[in-house]
This record gives sequence, structure tokens and C-alpha cells, in this order.
Amino acid sequence: MAESGIFFTYQGLIDYNEINILLKRIKKTQEFINLHKTTGKRVYSVVVECLENIINHSHNNSNADLRLQPYISLEEHKNRIIVKAGNLINEDKKGKIECYLSRLNGLSEEELSALYAKTMCKGMREEKNGAGLGSILMRIKSNNNLDYSFKPINGNIYYFEIQISINKYFMRKLIIEKTENSPKVILDPDRKIFEISGESRPPDVREFYFQILTWLDEFSFHLIKSGDIDEVIRFDFDFEYFNSSSGKLILDICKILASLRSKGFNVAVNWHFEKDDFDMLEVGKEMSKIVKLPFEYIQSMS
Repeated sequence: MAESGIFFTYQGLIDYNEINILLKRIKKTQEFINLHKTTGKRVYSVVVECLENIINHSHNNSNADLRLQPYISLEEHKNRIIVKAGNLINEDKKGKIECYLSRLNGLSEEELSALYAKTMCKGMREEKNGAGLGSILMRIKSNNNLDYSFKPINGNIYYFEIQISINKYFMRKLIIEKTENSPKVILDPDRKIFEISGESRPPDVREFYFQILTWLDEFSFHLIKSGDIDEVIRFDFDFEYFNSSSGKLILDICKILASLRSKGFNVAVNWHFEKDDFDMLEVGKEMSKIVKLPFEYIQSMS
């Protein structure tokens, strides 16, 4: 009997013809149809890589117990789609795969992109260490660490299992570069970076902050829809200076964050201020008091 949340599962021998059949079945499930288009493409990509890796790297298991044959499953869990796959591998591949996946999990987004580009330029499916482009793509598409395990079966054979989590609710990122009169803005849910920093006195302050407030409204909608109240949303304000017009709109941002916190979401605000800049510190305390949202005050030494 399928576990709660699992909406697709298959176990048995896999070849390229079977991959085509499985992908068609997955695309017809209501859970897949309901996904945001970008999320669906990410899930589809991860599933394809898992299935092709099974073909390329599985130990020959045509006569083995069904329980040791390859499998793949898709599960809905809170705000994520979880893809699980398993297959038998030889011992000589275990160490190489384990080393490579551990390395991928330790890379930043920029380092992953660089490794992807390097591997693509080589025109190779696999690197010398036994893993390759497919594993990199799964790590990039999921933007989460790849969970994996090796269960010894007999002699030099292991059952390898991998689990990839993909965020179900897709949110575009908002990046605005710093200018001499407007702050840098990074609103990136995938990397969990929410930051506004620099000097704020843009010529059209309402137009500048309207895009930020619109993004936050959309983000709030997705958070409420997902219902994931456990994830920490840490917002950093690091202003050198902002004029009074900016201040009113910064307060509006704080009101949205306070509203999310009142709904049970784990919202934290870091208010940065330079050493001896007590005016900036007091402004932060006043905003915190107005919106009834506690701030953490962080003093920089510059």
C-alpha cells in the first residue's frame, strides 16, 4: 500500500522505452498537473536524470528479487515535491558516488554554476570520479542538498538510494543593483536571502519601492498557500541612509513582515547600523515598536 503523500511509484527493470512510459504516466497525475509550470519542469528534469542514472550505473539485476530492483517515487510533502530513487551498484562505484555527492552538497550556487559550465564544456556525461552532469543538474534544480544512502546487500553490491526535494511553490527572485541614490535589493527565496542595503533616496521613491512591496505581497501569498511555518525568513535592513519618503515605504515593508509573523510564520528582522550611528539605531527601534515586530540590532564596526 502506498504511503500517504506518494502520488507516483514504480519498481522494476528500467530501459529507455520504460522511461518514456513512466514520464507519460507522471505527467498525467493530478499532482503534477497542479504544479507551477517552472516547478513542474524542475521535477520532470530531476526524474529524467534519476531514471537515466539508473540505466547508466545500475548493477545488472535482471534475476534479482523485485525488492532489490530499481525504483522511483514522487511524493507531496508540505511545500515540496520529493523524488526518491534507488538501484543496485557495484562497490567500485560507491566510493566515487559518495565522494562526489558530498562535494556537490558543499558547493555554493555560484560554485555549482561554474562546475556545470566546466562539465558542459568538456562535453562529458561523467567526470573521472564517477558522477557527472546529471548529479549537478539535480542539485541545481532542487536547490537543496541531495540526501543519499548505501545499504550493503552482499559481497561488493550495495543498494543506493537518493532523495531530492524540490520546492513546490515557485517564487521569482527580485534583484536590484545598487546605485548612488538607491539601495541594493536581493529577494531570493531559493537561497533564503532577503536584504536591502545601501543609500535610499531614489528620484521616484514610490516606483522604486512599489516593485518590492508587490514582490512581498506575492511572496506572502505563496507562503500562506504552502503553510510552511517552520522555515525561518530572515530579512536584513542595512541602510547607510534613507530619506523620509523612503522611510514611509520601508515601514510598509515591515508591516508586511509583521503580518506574516502574526500568522505564525517564523519571521526575523536584522536591523544593521554603523558604530555610533545612534540615529539609525533609534529609527529601527521606532519602526519595530510601530509594527509590533521585534528586531535584532546588529552593529557594524565600519
